[in-house]
Amino acid sequence: MKQEVNQHTILQAILELSKQMQEMKLDLQQQIGAVKGSLEEKIEAVERRLEEKLDTVERRLDEKIEAVEVKLDKVEQNLSKKIDFLDSKIGIVSLDLLETKAEVSVLQQTK
Repeated sequence: MKQEVNQHTILQAILELSKQMQEMKLDLQQQIGAVKGSLEEKIEAVERRLEEKLDTVERRLDEKIEAVEVKLDKVEQNLSKKIDFLDSKIGIVSLDLLETKAEVSVLQQTK
C-alpha cells in the first residue's frame, strides 16, 4: 500500500506541475501578446512621426523651390531688359558708324 500511495502522490505532483506549466504558458503568451501589441503601437507612432516630418520637409522644399523659381524669373527679366538695352545701344552705335562711313565715303569722293 505504501507503494500505491507513493505512485498516487507522484501522479498528483505530476498533474499539479502540469497545471502550473499550463498556467505559466498562458501567462507567458499573454505577456508576449502585450509586448507585441505595445511594440506595434510604438512602431505605428514612429511611422506617423516620420510621415509628419517627411511632409514638413517636402513642404519646405516646395516653398524653397518656388522661391528659387521666382528669383530665376526676376533674374531672367533683368537679363532680358539689359540685353534689350545693350541691343539698342549696339543699334545706335551701328547707325553712327554707318553715318561716319558715309561721311568718309563722301569726303573721299570729293577729293
